[in-house]
Amino acid sequence: MEKGIIGIVGGMGPLAGISLSESIIRHTVARKDQDHLPQILFSIPSEITDRTGYLTGKIKTNPGYRIARILSDMESSGVRIAAIACNSAHAPPIFDLIVSELEQRKSKIRLLHIIEEVGSFISGHFYDKKKVGILGTTGTYLTGQYDLLNRADLETINISETQQHQLHQAIYHPAYGIKSSTGVIPRKAVEIINNAAGSLIKAGAEIIVLGCTELSLIFKEDKFHNLPVIDSSVVLARALIRMHTPEKLRPWQT
Repeated sequence: MEKGIIGIVGGMGPLAGISLSESIIRHTVARKDQDHLPQILFSIPSEITDRTGYLTGKIKTNPGYRIARILSDMESSGVRIAAIACNSAHAPPIFDLIVSELEQRKSKIRLLHIIEEVGSFISGHFYDKKKVGILGTTGTYLTGQYDLLNRADLETINISETQQHQLHQAIYHPAYGIKSSTGVIPRKAVEIINNAAGSLIKAGAEIIVLGCTELSLIFKEDKFHNLPVIDSSVVLARALIRMHTPEKLRPWQT
């Protein structure tokens, strides 16, 4: 425990945090229970305002305030490396506030940035791919979060505004959206998301990034129409393992 505990801020939605926790386990080299890395998943959905709602001006309270307090609470419990299981929470208006709040608290926690980790991962494992198609929430879309990949010499490709609205509904709709589904994902949501991915391919994407931590519930394979599909949640899990105990990170298999 001298390296501290890995912390996950979950609840955005709840399954995304669980998925990140499971990915840490799946990508850790371990032969018995005691070989696995210590982690804390903090999931109180009702206390964190909707990220896209805030980014689009429908909600006034910045969710970054509560996320920062959660990280501080986890740090007092021994967390030293942490991540947020939500892409939209990495939009500058939210993530920058979190960092600022942690600095004011003189926090020493190491908070990973999901998009920076995705950029490093693609550059390291798919160096021949330059055009990256992005699937995510409208909050991620409007703030251009994944344009950060340009720093890694990658070009981002997005779907049309109309398709983005449909994609957001596939995530958020109360009847057929991923967030409202606790079991089998409705066919309508699957069709919308697959169509969006197909549009990215037509636009020249060489690789597709799941820029919403809940999209991995749809994409169970690591390829779509023979193109690599990168799950940002899996990338984040691997980064957490690497930062904590690098020798326990399983080799990446393409």
